[in-house]
Amino acid sequence: MSVRPDVDVLLRTGPFHEALRAAIERSGLTLERLRERLARRGIHVSLATLSYWRLGRSRPERADSLRAVQAIEAILGLPRHSLEFLLGPPRPRGRWAARRRATGRYGSMLQPAQSLAETVDALVGPSDGNLRLWCQDDSVSVGGCGAIRRIHTRQVLLAVDGHPDRHLAVYCADPGTDPDAIVPEAVENCRLGRVRRHPRAPVIAVELLFDHALRAGQTHLLEYAFTVADGTEAVDYRRAFRYPVGSYVLSVRFTEPRLPVRCFALSQHDDGPVERGTDLVLAPGRLVHLTAKDVPRGVLGIGWEWT
Repeated sequence: MSVRPDVDVLLRTGPFHEALRAAIERSGLTLERLRERLARRGIHVSLATLSYWRLGRSRPERADSLRAVQAIEAILGLPRHSLEFLLGPPRPRGRWAARRRATGRYGSMLQPAQSLAETVDALVGPSDGNLRLWCQDDSVSVGGCGAIRRIHTRQVLLAVDGHPDRHLAVYCADPGTDPDAIVPEAVENCRLGRVRRHPRAPVIAVELLFDHALRAGQTHLLEYAFTVADGTEAVDYRRAFRYPVGSYVLSVRFTEPRLPVRCFALSQHDDGPVERGTDLVLAPGRLVHLTAKDVPRGVLGIGWEWT
């Protein structure tokens, strides 16, 4: 007789419906009791919908359904975003719906939105929806002239479905930067595939190819970088997350003589406004950083003032 994976394993490997089923069984709650607990929180989901989610016949996609998933995580005592992390992109409705929706997720949080969507569209493939970001570390270098010179990224990716064999990296430089001045580099455990630059805007999308396709539940660690040969003055660096991520570290190092007088955190929840957060300390080594856990869909970053 085969042994079913336990809840903790399924929360790492998926699929969503099996992790949900196992978590409900472990809690001892019936679907009716779970529905009642949700209703107490002002979230109304039918018994049939919960059953379909548990059986894999449908999955949460709309905003109110995703709020229900977040509430279920709390009711069942699961880590924040653990179930939401396993959800793939919205299922296609119409021939080109999947591609448009995936591209829209890129363009809805960063600017220039239209140029970003136009650049990414040609490179979005099946692997894009089958990977989730487990953790990420961004190291940004700002030159003495005030322009961002290099962004080095270290990621751990998790395969949640299919057999993904590549990851799409995207960077939007500061306005006025020549698109050809942005140079991608595959640093560790990946190699460059197709590279697409927008003809007018400083936007680039790059395929990072793996040496082998991943199985569901496997993780992949890689490093890549973007170097900007002749950028314009920057006042922030922002990273967009299309899906929840477990942890994120961002550091920005400044080069004398151009040092900022103030640094602060930036955040944007989903498609809402960008909000300025707490002030950040610029260390003696001219380094400022922020850390975050259980990061939801949205944008995190560091901003600074030169005068």
